[in-house]
Amino acid sequence: MLPPSDTPVWQPLLDLAPDHIDDFMWMFEVELEDGRHLHAYKHWWTRRYIHLTLDGRAFVFEQPDSYSDDDPSWYREAEPGWLLALVLPSGRQLADYQQFLERARQDSNLRPPPPEGGALSS
Repeated sequence: MLPPSDTPVWQPLLDLAPDHIDDFMWMFEVELEDGRHLHAYKHWWTRRYIHLTLDGRAFVFEQPDSYSDDDPSWYREAEPGWLLALVLPSGRQLADYQQFLERARQDSNLRPPPPEGGALSS
């Protein structure tokens, strides 16, 4: 099995949540003891993570209440749809998120400029 990579892998998240792909950042890859690789995705608004394997299994990162470098940390498998719902904004946070997106559509200062020479540049 290959060691973890620094190259983003988007397919697990695309398979689970294609409509939300732009809301996530690929953060890192982790190899589990059994050789499976987890890809960590962080929602840019909620700052919550979802960890997915290439075959679409979802995991939650857990660690002991009192943390030290010598304590093990681990991943527990979770139902992908349930975990996605926890990571996405909801309630008041969803209202704030939608408000921000609406302002971003109206205010060019909240959007990054198009790349030079790209189809959208003037």
